[in-house]
Amino acid sequence: MKTTITTIAILAMVAFTFTACKKDKKEEPTPETPAPPTNESELITTLKLSLRDTVSNTTTEYVFSDLDGDGGNPAIFGGTNQSDSVINITANHVYEATILLLDQTKSPIDTISNEVEEEGADHLFFFNSTAPTGTPYSVYLPNSMTTIKYLDLDANNRGIGLSTLWTAPTMSMSKSPLVIELKHQPDVKDGSYAPGETDIQVTFKLKVN
Repeated sequence: MKTTITTIAILAMVAFTFTACKKDKKEEPTPETPAPPTNESELITTLKLSLRDTVSNTTTEYVFSDLDGDGGNPAIFGGTNQSDSVINITANHVYEATILLLDQTKSPIDTISNEVEEEGADHLFFFNSTAPTGTPYSVYLPNSMTTIKYLDLDANNRGIGLSTLWTAPTMSMSKSPLVIELKHQPDVKDGSYAPGETDIQVTFKLKVN
């Protein structure tokens, strides 16, 4: 009888130990999955807009530059025969427009537009916050009666906007605002304006002569 009680006691202790170990194992914390690294936006200090008149074969360059970012010195405009934000085009002429984006704080200067082109499926230029339509993409700006047609395509055959064609049928009586804005739209780019974040936004004035 004594042997039986001792055996039962030993078995009970073993069972308790096994249960306790099993419980402790369940309570071990699950390792947390590390968060993916943040995709930081590139710094864009300079936007250069080149307009080549296909009729006269002349090129005019318009430049926006803000080397120290928001809150520092004022941004400046400058370019070929240009010291303000006014872009001049001639009615019934066709212009090939090219946008170049730079980070001039780096040495050598970093050409950000190369990265925008490589990641074209995630980037789209907008003009006056207007969603482009059609195939290929195009935008109509009613104030200046200017049509901007996208020439470059991303991997999904959607426009990017680094290369465009500009045309206006008649002269405009005034200078119309022209806001050029690049938006970063990873996984949501479909031509609509709302999604994504703005990488750079520059306001010019467009005059059709």
